[in-house]
Amino acid sequence: MKDWVQLILGILICQASWVRGDTTGTLKLKIEGVIPGQGQVRIALENNAKDFESGPFETPRYLSKVETAQGVAVSTSFLSVPYGTYAIKVFQDLDGDGKLKTGFMGAPEEPWGFSNDASGFMGPADFSDAKFSLDVPELEMTIHLKR
Repeated sequence: MKDWVQLILGILICQASWVRGDTTGTLKLKIEGVIPGQGQVRIALENNAKDFESGPFETPRYLSKVETAQGVAVSTSFLSVPYGTYAIKVFQDLDGDGKLKTGFMGAPEEPWGFSNDASGFMGPADFSDAKFSLDVPELEMTIHLKR
């Protein structure tokens, strides 16, 4: 009888956790196309279109990471991220000033990329093109930097 009570309590606790939305996952990222030994790779994980599409590239509003550009690829993880819809923007900060350097007509002069390898027309990618769902315990993703 004790085993049945424990089993039922365990099921109820799991269901209550799921209903409250306590489920989180790990997002494992690999950024390829990095220029080795030059600066840092700056990664911004955004959870809505407004934050993803507004403000400068280098001002994340949800979660961010900065990794040293040691090789041709950089790997990192975001842990305990609540299940939901997200998009990523990333750039390699070659000169270490913390800002995406742009040139003529705002074109990036440092390597950059988005989740889903999305790209925009005459500007950054839209959230709708870069978005993805985190709804599993572990999600692996590769982003290729463009130049």
